[in-house]
Amino acid sequence: MRLLMGQQSRMRLPATTPRSAARPEAEVQAVDRQLPPLAHDYTAWLITSLAARLSRGASSYYAREWNIGSTEYRLLMALGHEDVCSAISAATAADIDKAAASRSLQVLQGEGLVETVRRGREMQIRLTADGRSLRSKLKAASDRRDRRLTHGLSPAEVARLRADLCRLIDNLTFMNQG
Repeated sequence: MRLLMGQQSRMRLPATTPRSAARPEAEVQAVDRQLPPLAHDYTAWLITSLAARLSRGASSYYAREWNIGSTEYRLLMALGHEDVCSAISAATAADIDKAAASRSLQVLQGEGLVETVRRGREMQIRLTADGRSLRSKLKAASDRRDRRLTHGLSPAEVARLRADLCRLIDNLTFMNQG
């Protein structure tokens, strides 16, 4: 991954992908503003800036397109990997807090996107037909957004970037040690 240090960092989409004039102002500001100088000096700051911009953009996009929040999006995507699973498994797969998952699962159930199923003594969750349909749309949108994010990187560079990010996540346990 190549960063141009000291210059404004912005992803440039290919000419065939028009920039939407209808993007909300907050989304434009979050994505298009220049990185602060400290982001160029510290890896964690740079990653935090990237994560915050990705999160704000995704929240705005999924709310605008499907009227769901980021937590609901993550749960729907995670639930698509299993036929049924527990709420704790869904929260873990979505990498979100159990309390937030519980609240969002109630919202999704109220919208008819998930249902609970009793398996022995345990309540399990699964996508409904409407939930599977929405999850399919979300997956297609996520694939497009991922390709746009990694535009200009070769498949090998994307694989390396993912491996490096996973390694950094593994290193978090050491980061805050004295």
